[in-house]
Amino acid sequence: MNMERITSQTTTQAVRAGNLIFVGGQMSLDEQGRVVGSDITTQARHAFDALKRVLAEAGASMSDVVKHNIYFHCDGDDAAVAKFLEELDQVRLTYFSDPGPTTTETRVGLDREGALILIDAWAVVGESKERLMPEGHWNWSKPLPFSHGWKVGDMIFVGGQRSLDAQGRVLGVGDIEVQTDHAFRNLDTLLQAGGGDRHSLMRQNTYFRFFGQGREVTDYWEKMTNVRRRYMSIPSAAGAGLRITGFPNAQELIQVEGIGVLGENKQRLQPDNHWDWSIPNTQFTQGWRIGNLAFIGGQISADNKAQAVGQDMETQTRNVFQFIRSVLREGGLDESDVAKLYIYYHAPGDWSQVAETKATIAAVQREFYPEPGPCSTAIRVSGFAFEDLLIEIEALAVCRV
Repeated sequence: MNMERITSQTTTQAVRAGNLIFVGGQMSLDEQGRVVGSDITTQARHAFDALKRVLAEAGASMSDVVKHNIYFHCDGDDAAVAKFLEELDQVRLTYFSDPGPTTTETRVGLDREGALILIDAWAVVGESKERLMPEGHWNWSKPLPFSHGWKVGDMIFVGGQRSLDAQGRVLGVGDIEVQTDHAFRNLDTLLQAGGGDRHSLMRQNTYFRFFGQGREVTDYWEKMTNVRRRYMSIPSAAGAGLRITGFPNAQELIQVEGIGVLGENKQRLQPDNHWDWSIPNTQFTQGWRIGNLAFIGGQISADNKAQAVGQDMETQTRNVFQFIRSVLREGGLDESDVAKLYIYYHAPGDWSQVAETKATIAAVQREFYPEPGPCSTAIRVSGFAFEDLLIEIEALAVCRV
């Protein structure tokens, strides 16, 4: 399958592969890359205009979007976050009509001073779509046009699944195990509504809120993961586990999202001598190849006992890209087949330090992906599943043979 890159200067904004379009993160920026606007209303309008423009260049429209993620930065208390999101919704509801795409909103760090929002999306053109809205499922606390899931051909796109009831109230307040159980049960329900099950899940990301340090990080992840494993296929989907600042509702501790592909003809990508997880014999998966697509789960710089390798960003980033290369190779692929990267990194400190970290990651990335390369979404997270990690990267590839 051929890939068409939609580029701006030396950067790939989106990649179209057949009828599937991967859109990289869009911000409110001018032609010099400077942030436009100091309020969410202005920034949201510019970011959604950018998304609309990129889609048009790829031969699509906003109505073709099946999945979109909002990564937002908001200082302040719960009331400030609620006001921020109300203003965001007033803008984005002018771009999406009912039935709209799936949505996941996470409160994170962005990589430019003054930036408040980053949007990325998946779109499908020229295909019939089935909206997935199971009866009795959780709901938002106010009327919104978004969807829990979409089935398009043999793909199932699932938006952020949450521990909420039908009125949008949080279930299991303060209890990560209860919230994890509800979120994954809801994910299962969506996959079944699309004619699949947990074995159909190729990519699954877990966003969780936790501010502990040191060994507490791994302990918390293992506590949460012991619940997750009740819902995971053997072997599991590929994916990433990311510690973030929070969610639209301050009482939420976890959200999960995923992409499923129907069909049994698939190849598990599990290289020998690779990094491994802290829980033995988990049957977690590094990647899957199915049909024309390959899903490379979040790669980290670790050893076979989930201990971080490398104390600096350059070392860890290079190790991560090497691990991605190894997983790709298992599927007969290489970096030229990669359509999109999701780059999650931890960069505390002032904006000059953030800029230095970004430059380090970009320099190592160019060693593996000469410009313009794949499109990408990059956000700053609070941390990862294990202590001392600085970066985690997912890759989505298109088999072009």
